[in-house]
Amino acid sequence: MEVFISDIPDEGLHLEGEFPAAIFDLPPGDSIQPMGPILYSADLYGFEEVVVLTGWLRGTFQLQCGTCLEFFDFDADFPAWSSEVDLEPGQRTIDLKEIIREDFLLGLPPNPRCDDADDGHVCPKGHFVTLADEAEEEDPLEAGGPNVWGALDEFGVKPD
Repeated sequence: MEVFISDIPDEGLHLEGEFPAAIFDLPPGDSIQPMGPILYSADLYGFEEVVVLTGWLRGTFQLQCGTCLEFFDFDADFPAWSSEVDLEPGQRTIDLKEIIREDFLLGLPPNPRCDDADDGHVCPKGHFVTLADEAEEEDPLEAGGPNVWGALDEFGVKPD
């Protein structure tokens, strides 16, 4: 959907609607599968060198779990969506469909897990341990482990 920049009044332009799932143009085996229309509500504000968009985006997807590789339903909801489009000299239009497509793909979880859904599902492959999980498990200073900061104590330096 092309929007003429000259059609954006000073007080902004409000647009609402939906785009078909086909805007994503993803191959059938992709780990992201849109399952229905993409709904949007956008307020556009034009400035000399930029167009600012604010509003919300919603859509239903099937995402592939990064652990068990099974697909699961994911309701993507971006209630406080915003985007900026830097204008090229002489640019007369912006493509709202492409902006929304890109922002959806960037906003989806980069490493989705089926047990992150709100339905209480547990991933059949179990808990995937991350470095953050390991760091939270035990602090070696509190557990009586070796004092790795001892050499700094001699200089009066304290770790944060």
